[in-house]
Amino acid sequence: MQNLINSVHDGLSSHAYIFEGAKGLDLRGSARLFAAALTCRDRAIAPCGACQVCKETRADTNPDIVYVNSGDKKSIGAEQMRALEEDVAIKPFAAARKVYIIEDGAQLTEAAQNVFLKTFEEPPEYAVFIIIIENLAPLLETVLSRFTLIHFPRVSDARVKEYITGKYPEETDRLDFLVRYCAGIPGEADRIISDEYFETLRAESLEKLDALFSSDRISAFSVSGFAEQNKDRFNEILDFWISFSRDIILLQNGSEDKIINIDKKTELERFAARLDPGTVVKISEKTIKAQKMLARYVNIKAAAMWLAL
Repeated sequence: MQNLINSVHDGLSSHAYIFEGAKGLDLRGSARLFAAALTCRDRAIAPCGACQVCKETRADTNPDIVYVNSGDKKSIGAEQMRALEEDVAIKPFAAARKVYIIEDGAQLTEAAQNVFLKTFEEPPEYAVFIIIIENLAPLLETVLSRFTLIHFPRVSDARVKEYITGKYPEETDRLDFLVRYCAGIPGEADRIISDEYFETLRAESLEKLDALFSSDRISAFSVSGFAEQNKDRFNEILDFWISFSRDIILLQNGSEDKIINIDKKTELERFAARLDPGTVVKISEKTIKAQKMLARYVNIKAAAMWLAL
């Protein structure tokens, strides 16, 4: 991030960036900080934090930083990009630069990206575009080739532990689990700790492992029913099942020090002792495939039933 700020100081910043990284790494905050530097009135020390523009940025009222998102729609379409194209033609209100932050690049439709490319072919000198995205796959090659990619890597477990203990000193009982489950994403801890139903859902998902590993149809309907009851969080349930399966495989191979669900070790050891390793691997692979099916908008009940059967 410091290199981007330095590029502003040196007058070497580009017109287009992709911020790519996992949720929980606060890419929006990084984009906001970079936008503050780009729009600050004192380029030499930007963001100075003292000028009127910086104060407006801090209050999220800077008119020269435009956030682009889908709102109440499922995607960002071509029409929205045409409206952005018209806005780009309007010069900055108070700053030397005008920054557009597309908050979820995965929501850009192919048509929207093509419209956006026309906007970007001859951008005005003052315009800067930042696309935030978890995975580059949804973006067209023509878009990728025109943007500077900034990858945000996951941080070390030590950094995550420091973050949790500093912000949530009361989280001592499940600290080891949180550090392992967050997998280098500090913001994931915020989501888990603020979610009152997280531990209940994880416990219920563990209870359903018996049904998931069973070969009879009654168990299949049990898994499907559980998915239907928790359809808004079925993707998270699949995450739990993937992590449980991974841990069982590790326990079967004598690598208990690497398991994620350290607080559920006793229950997982029972599964490791009685399940065939090949079956566990197969279920793990099928669960990952079910998650991909959901990403392609396959019906939750159908995906759950397919997995259970």
